[in-house]
Amino acid sequence: MPVRIRLARHGHKKSPFYHIVAINSKRPREGRPLETLGTYDPIPRLREGVVVPPAANVFGVDPEAAGLVKKEKKIEWNVERIRWWLGTGAQPTRSVVKLLERGGVLTTPHKWQHLWSPPPSSSSTPSVGQQ
Repeated sequence: MPVRIRLARHGHKKSPFYHIVAINSKRPREGRPLETLGTYDPIPRLREGVVVPPAANVFGVDPEAAGLVKKEKKIEWNVERIRWWLGTGAQPTRSVVKLLERGGVLTTPHKWQHLWSPPPSSSSTPSVGQQ
């Protein structure tokens, strides 16, 4: 049974929310996964607990340029379980490889390296995909 690590789309129309899942490659996108490894919210949103100051509501002022409001994309994952699945032979999709590279879980060079991957780091420590 070939296992893939991929994104399962949830959320509403024009407001995506993804679960990072380990799933049989033959299952549909929203099929029942073997394991949920994390979540990814690609829409920049205000951090929890942040109160928008009154100065940010002034007409003609860009609040992000003024440094008043910081919106962030949110990702939560279980790195231990992701590394375990990669070690057992699960194949990540391109979008998951990009997320793992940006999050520091995969360091180049690795098994799933593509043209968009960052150049290899100067350290010679093997990554998860190396064998």
